[in-house]
Amino acid sequence: MAKTTGKSTYNNKEKYAEPRSSHSKDFLIGGLIGGMIGAAAALLLAPKSGKELRSDLASTEGGQYICHKANELKQSVAQKSEELTEQYKAATAEISEKVAEQYSLICENINALKQTLIDAQAEVIEEIEEELGEEKEDI
Repeated sequence: MAKTTGKSTYNNKEKYAEPRSSHSKDFLIGGLIGGMIGAAAALLLAPKSGKELRSDLASTEGGQYICHKANELKQSVAQKSEELTEQYKAATAEISEKVAEQYSLICENINALKQTLIDAQAEVIEEIEEELGEEKEDI
């Protein structure tokens, strides 16, 4: 048996170092292609047409149960989506109201600062004019 020194002469990480998103992208593309191939195989190898299969399923007790459960699920999804839509609308209205309030406060603060600057500017101009007047008198 050969001794190992603990140092690897071949580093897989360096050779196969690729961004993680590349692996995810490849996996997603492979899944999509596999799904399309599976769907095509199902269509080509189906023993009955869609209408015949649905008719056979609907006539059996299991098929009726599945239809009933599908309708219940459809109603549940519709109800949940309506509830979520209402929650979304309420949250959106609340956020819009808060944004409008903050906008109003910001505008008020800007106008107050603008007025403060105008007043300060007028005071500085007045002081400069007074000093110029004194300088003219001295000359």
